[in-house]
Amino acid sequence: MIEESKLVQLIAQQIKIENEYSKRLSDLRNRVGIAAARLILLEMYQDTEKRAAILAEMLDIIRGNPKVTSLWDHTLEEYLDETLVKKEFEEQVKKETSNLASLKKEIWHSRDKGLKFLCRNMEEDEKKHDRMIRTIAKNLYKADK
Repeated sequence: MIEESKLVQLIAQQIKIENEYSKRLSDLRNRVGIAAARLILLEMYQDTEKRAAILAEMLDIIRGNPKVTSLWDHTLEEYLDETLVKKEFEEQVKKETSNLASLKKEIWHSRDKGLKFLCRNMEEDEKKHDRMIRTIAKNLYKADK
């Protein structure tokens, strides 16, 4: 990892930047009257809020355990049944996949370019979420063994 004090400083600065941007996006969204633009700004606002929250949690982890060399070094505090976790992930993916497929089909039949744009963003998010879930599962199982 980068020298801890420098890393903590960089993360804290990024949290500040994300929070400032989040406020500007919220203010801008309240002044925009175009529905598609408002929805896109809402998505951007939520992404910015999410990044700030993730960075804050990361900062708490780093500050709480100065010996951590990787965020994957933390071991599980309680027993996790590998099959149960895998089943939970699979059920969630099935639910999302089924519903999003139907939603996507309807949206693509729409002539609304704003809806199509937001649908593509949702698709990209779902692909990213799938990669994230697989990474978590893979690394949880490694850490547990």
